[in-house]
Amino acid sequence: MISGKPTPAQEKVWLNRITEYGEKHGSFPLYDSYGFDRHHVKGREFKHNKCHLGRWLVVPISREYHDVHSNNEFNVTHYPKRYAAEFGKQVDQFVAMCAVIKSEDNDLPFGDDVMQAIMELNV
Repeated sequence: MISGKPTPAQEKVWLNRITEYGEKHGSFPLYDSYGFDRHHVKGREFKHNKCHLGRWLVVPISREYHDVHSNNEFNVTHYPKRYAAEFGKQVDQFVAMCAVIKSEDNDLPFGDDVMQAIMELNV
């Protein structure tokens, strides 16, 4: 397990796993008519308490709620508070996704310190 910023190869494996999750289980908020994008919740370079989280904290979001050109009132990019009020916190969605991935793969590619730091966030 990795306890820091992943290498490009490790990041690619994680992003592919998120895509696999989205294809198998659906995206958030489980509305798939437009497909989904992998959404970096706080941006790729985000750190919290000296822990690199940005490249790990990614969730599959329905394209209608992620596309910067969408005028949807719950667009996660433009209106993250509205999105959270309507569909729940992105961190909770990430944790739920990770629980499924862990049950399928028996592990996650990052350390408990990464998960703990992510769970401290209020997004």
